Amino acid sequence: MKKKLTLGSLAMLLIAVAIFGTVAYFSKSFTSTGNTAQAAKFNVNTVNAQGETIGDGQFALGEKLLPGMEPIKVYEFQIQKNDTKIPVEYKVDLIPSGDLFPANGSSPIELNLQRKVDGKWEAINHESTFRPASDNEDFRIFASWPHGSNDIEFQGKTGNIKLEVVATQVDEEEEGPPYFTGEVVFKATPNGSTRTTNNKEVNFYTNSNGNKVIEVSMGDGSGDFENKVGNFTITESISGGETWYRVVTAKEYYANDKQVWRLTEDRVDTSQQGVIHFNKGNNTYLKIESSALYNWFVNN
Repeated sequence: MKKKLTLGSLAMLLIAVAIFGTVAYFSKSFTSTGNTAQAAKFNVNTVNAQGETIGDGQFALGEKLLPGMEPIKVYEFQIQKNDTKIPVEYKVDLIPSGDLFPANGSSPIELNLQRKVDGKWEAINHESTFRPASDNEDFRIFASWPHGSNDIEFQGKTGNIKLEVVATQVDEEEEGPPYFTGEVVFKATPNGSTRTTNNKEVNFYTNSNGNKVIEVSMGDGSGDFENKVGNFTITESISGGETWYRVVTAKEYYANDKQVWRLTEDRVDTSQQGVIHFNKGNNTYLKIESSALYNWFVNN
């Protein structure tokens, strides 16, 4: 009898093992459909002085070219980045050809391609490649004919001037040091001017008190911002239990070392990636665009 009980118990045990051995672990699955993806926008455009996309036959000099003439502006155009957010590189190529511009370079006609940089026109090579410093890049073309020994050989000859603008996506640049800003905008007073510049060297560090310091240098620029604001620093401090940021400029009266242009930490807006807004209030603010500065600022 004991033997039967033992065998029966063993049989029950085996059945129980068989039953419980088939129980699976908890499991859930989830499915998400209808998701969308969108490629980055690449919406670069090149327009003439009338705001129209450039095309063939944009300028004709007729018989305006003659020996000894002063330089004349024959064309101006603008490359617009529009809502393109990815990094781009521009190639601007000015290609003269025809009897008036022989391949051996003996033409007496001089073409001058200029780009506006920090509010000043600078001559650039006829084949120039660069990354844009602002959303809109301005250019103009001048033609002149200095007196030369072979002028008579070119009377009545004609030529063609081809303007080619190519915008290409490029990889992000590895930043400094030194580091440079994108756009910088400063409005010191509610009714004062809004001054803008870009591509300025920026230095940032923590001082001996453990406070953040930002220094922006104007370099050789001579635009409105450089002349009216100049170099500036932003220094963090603790006062009255609050964190403050004070802006001191070299030339702006309302933000010099004797005036107090400052704001509390809660007025610093870092919601836009790569941009720091120091919003003093009452329509006064300082905005600095710099990925390197932004990353350091939000992580320290």
